[in-house]
Amino acid sequence: MLKIKICGITRPEDAVAAGAEGADYVGLIFAKSARRIEVKTAQDILWNLPRGVEAVGVFMNQTLDEVRRILDATGLKIAQLHGDESPRFCKELGVPVIKTFDTFSDGSMDKLKKYDAFAFLLDLPKGGGAGARSQIDTEWASLAKRHGKVLLAGKLTPHSVGDLVRKVRPWGVDVSSSVEQAPGIKDRSKIRDFIQAAQAAYKETTRIKVKTR
Repeated sequence: MLKIKICGITRPEDAVAAGAEGADYVGLIFAKSARRIEVKTAQDILWNLPRGVEAVGVFMNQTLDEVRRILDATGLKIAQLHGDESPRFCKELGVPVIKTFDTFSDGSMDKLKKYDAFAFLLDLPKGGGAGARSQIDTEWASLAKRHGKVLLAGKLTPHSVGDLVRKVRPWGVDVSSSVEQAPGIKDRSKIRDFIQAAQAAYKETTRIKVKTR
């Protein structure tokens, strides 16, 4: 079944709501962000986390010692790395890693292959600008699936996620801003709409795959 990750959780009640609506993972951000939280808040969220939902710590270009300190203090078991962390960094961290890639080329595919990651998160570059993509390169995402689990992100909404799921059939999808009332404050109805749209599209691709065998 398609995995759903709701990222940028800042409140225990939002983690509870995400789990109740069917999320498998919630993302807790410790990198520079409007949704960044402190260790104490993360501890409160994990204490209230519904059974079957796992929290992921999100980091970017932080030192190995800092990431380890936060993982140890919170009890987080998975790290999502958004920066220039090397394959060696990921290995030495000692926990399953979701490694993010936001450029799509032969060179970045060669780089991706070097990581022994739990999953690869494919995102859009921050900042955008003229000529920036509005969604993930689906051809590149499909190729990346040959090297591990693929988690799709990048401006996904309840309206756009279904088409991307049908095209790529990823391991999972990741969303943050489009299911919010304000940065870090989630909207349960939007979470529900997103999850239902993603899961319906995935079930549709499963039926098609079975019919074509």
